[in-house]
Amino acid sequence: MSEIPFFDGRAAFALRVRQASVDLYEQMDECLQAHGLLLPAYATSLVQTLFHVGSQSVSALAEELGLSHQLASQRLKWLEKEGLVEIGDDPDDRRRRQVRLTESGTQEAQKLQTFLPLLERAYSHLFDEIGMDLHRGLVDGRNALSTKSLLARMQAS
Repeated sequence: MSEIPFFDGRAAFALRVRQASVDLYEQMDECLQAHGLLLPAYATSLVQTLFHVGSQSVSALAEELGLSHQLASQRLKWLEKEGLVEIGDDPDDRRRRQVRLTESGTQEAQKLQTFLPLLERAYSHLFDEIGMDLHRGLVDGRNALSTKSLLARMQAS
């Protein structure tokens, strides 16, 4: 396929994951819009967490979702601008910012609850079609890399 060395092999795995991620987010945005949701795909995990866990600090949300504080803050600013969350000072610690869903955000989160089972089924069909559960593979792969890094694996071979 490609004339660039290693682009067709496993050495390009991170590139392929990035490309797949971009494609998935674009297609998920299309699905969300088709189902009447305002949310962009990148904000669904924030809304889902706030809906089920309740008010959280920006730091707690970032940690829960494995996002940098900066990235979580950027995404939350969009949600705040759209009136889906309120961000204010934490009464117990002025250094922390507390986030909660607004009434509109709660309504959007409720719509998300009917969307997510449809997304689950679509992924199940995709995984059946390709003969592998990519979700399980990525979760297992990430866990394995947290136990033994790529560098350690390179040095062991």
